[in-house]
Amino acid sequence: MLLSRRLLLGFAGAALTAQAARAAAAAICGAALPLTGGAALAGDEVLRGIMLAADAVNAAGGVAGTQLQLLTTDMPDPASVTQAVNGLLSRGHASLVLGSGNSALSYPASAAAELAQIPFIELTASADGICSRGFKYLLRTGPSTQMGAQLAVQTLQARFAGRTLGLLYNTGATGTAFAAAMGAALDAAKLPVALSIGYPEYVEDLHDEVGRLKRAKVDVLLHAAEADDALGLALAASANGWKPGALIGYGAGYSYRETPAVLSGAISGTYVIAAPFYSQATAGIRDAYLARYGNPPRSADSLTAYVGAKLVFDTLNAVNGDASKLLAGLRRADLPKGSLANGFGVKFDRNGQNTGSYLALQQWHGAELEPV
Repeated sequence: MLLSRRLLLGFAGAALTAQAARAAAAAICGAALPLTGGAALAGDEVLRGIMLAADAVNAAGGVAGTQLQLLTTDMPDPASVTQAVNGLLSRGHASLVLGSGNSALSYPASAAAELAQIPFIELTASADGICSRGFKYLLRTGPSTQMGAQLAVQTLQARFAGRTLGLLYNTGATGTAFAAAMGAALDAAKLPVALSIGYPEYVEDLHDEVGRLKRAKVDVLLHAAEADDALGLALAASANGWKPGALIGYGAGYSYRETPAVLSGAISGTYVIAAPFYSQATAGIRDAYLARYGNPPRSADSLTAYVGAKLVFDTLNAVNGDASKLLAGLRRADLPKGSLANGFGVKFDRNGQNTGSYLALQQWHGAELEPV
C-alpha cells in the first residue's frame, strides 16, 4: 500500500514529537534528600554537589539538547520517604531519582523507586545492605562501608600493629553496617578487638562508653560516628581524663569542617576514612562551589555527589535522553580509577555497587583535612 506524502509527514512529525517528549521527560531529575532533620547537613551538602553537576551539564547544552530540570524533595525521616519519592514521580514526573545523604533513608527511598520501576542512583549513602537486596533499578556510584572496613584494616596493619584496638559505633544504619563489615575484616585479618561498643543513634552522652574503653586500655580507637558523635566522644574523653593513642574516624562525625570548628585543636591528628576531598585536580569544582554558595566545601560529600550525578547526566545524554536506557548505559561503563574528577573509576558489579569508587585515609591538621 502506498502512503501519501501528507501521511508520511504526519508519522514523521509524531515521531519527532514523541522523541522530544521523551527527552523533556528524561531531563527531569528528582533528588530525594534530608533537607531538614538530623541528617540535614549531609543532605544539603549532597544537594550542592548535584546542583553543581546540573549547572555543568546545562552549560554544555543539557541532556539531549534539553536543559536539565532538577526537582528536590525533603525526606527528614524514614516515615516521610515513600511519600516524598512518590511525589517526585507522580507530581514532578521525574524519570530518575538521585539520593540520599543517609543510609537509613536510602533503604526506603530506593525501595519506593524500585516499586515504581524508576532508576534510583545512590550517590553517598554507604551501608552495604543497600546494594544487597537484588534490586534491578538501583545503582550506587559512591563507596560502601565494606570499602571503609578494608581500608581500616590496612591502616591498622601498616601503622598500628600490635596495639590494643577498640571499636565504638553509632547503631544507626551506617554505623551498624560499618561495624559488621569491620568485624568480618578484622576476623579475616586475625586482628583482635579488646572492646566493641555500640550506642543508640541519638545518644548525647558517651561517658559510660568512654569509661569502658579506658578500663580496657584501648590505645587505638575506631569510631563510626554521625554528625554530633565526635563532639560527644571528645567531651566524654575529657571528663574521663582519657585519650587514645590514635583515633580513626569514619562517617559524618569526622568528615565535615564543622567538626574542627567546634572541637578546635582536639580533632587535630585524628585520622579519617572518607571519600577523597577536594584537591588541585578538582579546583574548578571547588571554585564553582565557592562562587555559588559563598563558602568553601564542607566535606567530600558534595564532590562525591558531583561526580556521581555528572556521570549519570553524561550517560543520560549519551543515550539521547532515554531514561529507560540509563541503567544499561551505566552498567556498560568500564573506566579505570582516575577517570572521574575525584579519582573514582566506574565499574558496577552485579549488585549495582561501583567498584571503581574508593575511600582514602586522611588526617585533620587544624582545620584542614589532608590526605595521608
